Amino acid sequence: MIYSILFAMLLSPAVEATASYQEEYRGSYVPKTFNSWRGVQVIAPDTPYVAAAGLDKLYFIDTKYDNETAAHIKEQIQWAMLPNPDEVISIDEEKATAAIKKASTKEVVFEFDPIYARVFFARFMNRQNPSLKLPEHEEGGDWLVTYNVGNIFERDTQACEDHGCNSAADCKKHNCDSCHEARVDNECEHPITNAVGACNKKKKKCPKLVDPERLANESDAEYYARADALHWGADH
Repeated sequence: MIYSILFAMLLSPAVEATASYQEEYRGSYVPKTFNSWRGVQVIAPDTPYVAAAGLDKLYFIDTKYDNETAAHIKEQIQWAMLPNPDEVISIDEEKATAAIKKASTKEVVFEFDPIYARVFFARFMNRQNPSLKLPEHEEGGDWLVTYNVGNIFERDTQACEDHGCNSAADCKKHNCDSCHEARVDNECEHPITNAVGACNKKKKKCPKLVDPERLANESDAEYYARADALHWGADH
C-alpha cells in the first residue's frame, strides 16, 4: 500500500527541485568504522542528513527536508538496515506494518512508521500477501554511496528467502542481513536500500501520518484506498 516512498528507500527526491546533499560527507570523505557482529561497519556522521544503510553504505537525505523530518527518515533507515543479532523484524503482512522485536522475549523495541515499513519490506510483504501489490523499488541512486571498508561479505540476494530463522544472527551464515518474522513463515532477508526520500513528490517533506481507523463493514479494498489517499493523495 503506501506507494512511492523511501529509501532510495528511497527513489527520486521528495521535492520537485533537484536533490541536494551534505557534500562534505561525499566524494573523498572516508567514514569512520567499527567492528560490528557482522563485520566492519560504517558509522554515519553526526548529522540528520546522512544515515548508515548497511555495512558499507551511507544514505544521503535531501537537505531540503527540515532537521526533524530528516532525523525521522534517518531513524527509520538505520533500524531497518542495521539489525542486532538478537532481534527479528516482525512484519504483519495483513496490516502492512513492521516492528523490531527481541527474538527471545518478543519485546517490541522499535515500531516503523507505516509509510516506511511498506517501502523497506515491500518485497517480503508481497510474497506473504500478494493482494497488497506494494511497489518494489530498485537500488538507490546518488543518495546511496558505497565505501570500501574491507571485509564486506558477498550475498546471494535470491537465496536469502530460502532460509528460515529465529533471529538476525541465524541469517549471518547465509550472508543475509536480517530475520523477517511473518504470520506463518520466518525467513532471512535484507532490506532494500532504495526509496527513502521519495515519499511524495508533491509535498515538501515526508508526511508522518498514521493509517486511518478501519470503518465498520469496510472492505479491504476500500480501507487501503482511503489509507493510500491519506498518505499519497487520490491520484497516487
